[in-house]
Amino acid sequence: MKIAKIYMIIVCLATNCTIFAQQPIDIIKFRDLEALMQKSDSIYVINFWASWCGPCITEIPVFETLAREFNPKKVSVIFVSLDFKQNLENVKKFVAEQPIKAKVYLIDEPDYNSWIDKVSPQWSGAIPATLIFRGNHREFYEQSFDYQTLKAKIQHFF
Repeated sequence: MKIAKIYMIIVCLATNCTIFAQQPIDIIKFRDLEALMQKSDSIYVINFWASWCGPCITEIPVFETLAREFNPKKVSVIFVSLDFKQNLENVKKFVAEQPIKAKVYLIDEPDYNSWIDKVSPQWSGAIPATLIFRGNHREFYEQSFDYQTLKAKIQHFF
């Protein structure tokens, strides 16, 4: 009986710790993203995705592997969700179910046409899309990535 109680306490603590260990998803405006895009202390890899986008979901582990392989001081991977703000709970649930360690934001700017050209004039608005930059050196990709291709894209930023 005592072992069963201890087991239940451990299960409850483990469950609660998992819930509390989930990373917060900050809701940002474009001005916040724009400020982030001005940083030059690291190589930044910003992946634009949505929880309803199959190719986006497929490539998330690629970015997570990149983040793990490269020292966070050299490469910072950031996910920016294009889900609508009212779908924040869906995004939180998705992120909680994935082994995502990188920072996740949800951009609350429903008029995409007012800001996507500021991310890159090359961006049609399709996702997945990725911006890689270090200081003023910027490259934008409107495509899905496999690990080797993504790794090759960041090599010349070092």
